Amino acid sequence: MKKFLSKRLLFILPGVVAYILNKYAQNHLDWAEQYSRSVYLMLSNAVGFLPSLVKFSVSEWLVVLVLLFLLLYIVYYVRKVIISKGTRRMVVYRSVMGIVAMCSMIYFCFTVLSGLNYHRYSFLSYTEYHEENYSEEELEKLCKSLADDMGLVREKLGEDTDLLVQAPDDFDYYAQHSVLSIQMLAKKYPILERSLYSTPKPVVMSKLMSRAGIQGNFCPFTLESNINVDMPVFMIPAAMTHELAHQCGFMHEDEASFISYLACKQQDEPMILYSGLFLAFDHSISVLEKVDSDKALEIMDSLSKTVQHDIVQHEQYWGKYEGIISNISIIVNDAYLKANNQTDGVNSYDEMVNLLLAEEKYKLSSTP
Repeated sequence: MKKFLSKRLLFILPGVVAYILNKYAQNHLDWAEQYSRSVYLMLSNAVGFLPSLVKFSVSEWLVVLVLLFLLLYIVYYVRKVIISKGTRRMVVYRSVMGIVAMCSMIYFCFTVLSGLNYHRYSFLSYTEYHEENYSEEELEKLCKSLADDMGLVREKLGEDTDLLVQAPDDFDYYAQHSVLSIQMLAKKYPILERSLYSTPKPVVMSKLMSRAGIQGNFCPFTLESNINVDMPVFMIPAAMTHELAHQCGFMHEDEASFISYLACKQQDEPMILYSGLFLAFDHSISVLEKVDSDKALEIMDSLSKTVQHDIVQHEQYWGKYEGIISNISIIVNDAYLKANNQTDGVNSYDEMVNLLLAEEKYKLSSTP
């Protein structure tokens, strides 16, 4: 009994250490920032090196193996409880302690490879932009500006181009260019520099991601950016750069989306640029709809027919997957974000608009 407890205690201690580190980082942002810029970079490069050498998603199959292991673990201990007689309580205790030990190790690994980054400085602190309160008029101007830019870029893609269709070789092309986009942005903002950018990976079970309402996912245990390849192609480049922003150590969703938008704007390639603009417009018009639905509708009506068609395809695609799985996914994601220093939960995605307005204000103030 003592031997069993001592062994399990060794695996439970890392969870305790991770909890203490999280609490310390929450109250010492300077320390958290220093960690993100030093220890995190070294650990993430070491962990992400081997997975970066293959084109398939290691984390996708890691999830499958973990689920299979848990199933076998439960079956094994249920069987032991049934066949045991006088030691059933000990068997149950062992099984529960085993789960606790595993969760402890997972929590520790998550903390050192991702969790502490939630407490670092804002990305804006490394830019020329300053987040401020904005007016309804400024929000409306932002939406109109993004709408105009979207229309111009969409013309370059061709009116007859169906952006719901994806050619087989598109993914590798956009994966390489998404990394290039981040690298180009890193020249302006060195805080995004890292020696290893793991190229985004396609997910085989993308249909399941769609049912959960997920465009992409960053796995801190393999440092991979996993992308839903089933969704419309014009959403993929922005999803890639969003997950790469997480890879660079910026975990807050609004900041990752803002970095994604800035990265997509580094390229002249129409699809990548359009993807970033679409992401920014989608969040901005969503916020304007809550403030003034009539103005939002007016801007939507002013969009070109091709852009309107893309928006309809976007809504129809995600609409067909709405259901129990997507609702559960939203609840889980909301709880996860709130547990990691994002008090607004899933609503934090729309807070990207504050950062877009900060950029817009800076551009206006710097224009002669």
